[in-house]
Amino acid sequence: MYFGKILINDFGSVADRDKAANYIAKNPHFFTPLFDLACDQKSERVHILAAWVLEKYTLEQLELLTPVLDQFLKGTLVQKNESKRRPMIKLLYHYCKSITRRAKLSKKRIDLIVEICFSYMLESQKAASLAFSMKTIHFFRKHADWIDTEIEAYIEKKLPNSSPGFRSVVRQIS
Repeated sequence: MYFGKILINDFGSVADRDKAANYIAKNPHFFTPLFDLACDQKSERVHILAAWVLEKYTLEQLELLTPVLDQFLKGTLVQKNESKRRPMIKLLYHYCKSITRRAKLSKKRIDLIVEICFSYMLESQKAASLAFSMKTIHFFRKHADWIDTEIEAYIEKKLPNSSPGFRSVVRQIS
């Protein structure tokens, strides 16, 4: 059976995400189709559901991203739908939270993560995507001199008219 049909038929509600994660755990051969659907740039319902289920399933097993990290980063970069951006950037944030995993990242991967974060910061309409982007890029502030300067300029520009949520994220990373 086509995995997308399983997602649409069975895993549309928030309550069903646990059910979906359990389904993937029992049927690990469906991880790759789930991952591919989530990383696809398309924003059809099945792709959005896949991103939500990928988040739920992978958040407890972040090492699953390591062998497919390049594809995950490329997939995260191309997302334009806010409903897909949030789970993708949330996974990236949690993946990068680990000092050990960050230490293993190549310069090329870090550059791509920085690009993703700035892209999301500039384009995101929702607070969660923006918050996870800012918190993720904070890990890489010292990667290049310009990053810290750009983050500070971005915060300075946004802060006067910002929401309490934005101010909270700024306090977290300051």
